[in-house]
Amino acid sequence: MNGMYENLMQLPIFQGISRNKISELIEKTKFHFLKYPAGEQVIRKGEECTHLKFILSGKVRSEIVNKSGKIKVSEVISAPNVIAPNHLFGRSTFYPGDVFAVEDTGIMQVSKAAFVSILQNESIFLINLLNILSRRSQKTIESFLSISTGDVKERLAFWILSFTQRKSTDIRIVCKQKDLYSFFGVQRSIFMAALNDLKEKGIIDFTPQEIVILDRYKLKEILNMEQDDELEKG
Repeated sequence: MNGMYENLMQLPIFQGISRNKISELIEKTKFHFLKYPAGEQVIRKGEECTHLKFILSGKVRSEIVNKSGKIKVSEVISAPNVIAPNHLFGRSTFYPGDVFAVEDTGIMQVSKAAFVSILQNESIFLINLLNILSRRSQKTIESFLSISTGDVKERLAFWILSFTQRKSTDIRIVCKQKDLYSFFGVQRSIFMAALNDLKEKGIIDFTPQEIVILDRYKLKEILNMEQDDELEKG
């Protein structure tokens, strides 16, 4: 139980919340505690987001595929973390990708109605949520501007950081190289030169079908740190 409280207090949504307040909320709010064995699917793409899901223990793999099916971005997300909180509200309340347990994983979830009640009664939760959603919304604009300007390494770094979470690991982009350099709107030679440079620096490895991120932190160093700090907080 002590470990659970410590994990929750590390999450942005619980920022500034005391352990006693968290304990009080868990006692009076209907939280569900779920266990998923390794390999079991936690979320299906297109499933409606009716609960806020907190990863308390273990790891999950998130997989997002674009509409054409040509680009897949996957990452491993470890506890403590929250799964797609920006899809609980808004016009699209459906999960954008599949999520699988990588190992035995514990999830604590709360229904949307119960979470709304918490927001109405605890203003600090409301402020934290608004900050999270605002930063995620701002990422979309920043990502568009980054992909439209800057060199290929900067654009690729920002794109990867925008679509993955700060503490995620085993980040993989499964895609043919020609589809990626077409997506970024550059010539193959320029794109390959950027990949080779990143590989030489130990940041990525790649094959004709896949890019593996070896050091996500070094991607941050390619970008302006102030800009990336904002990107990382969500």
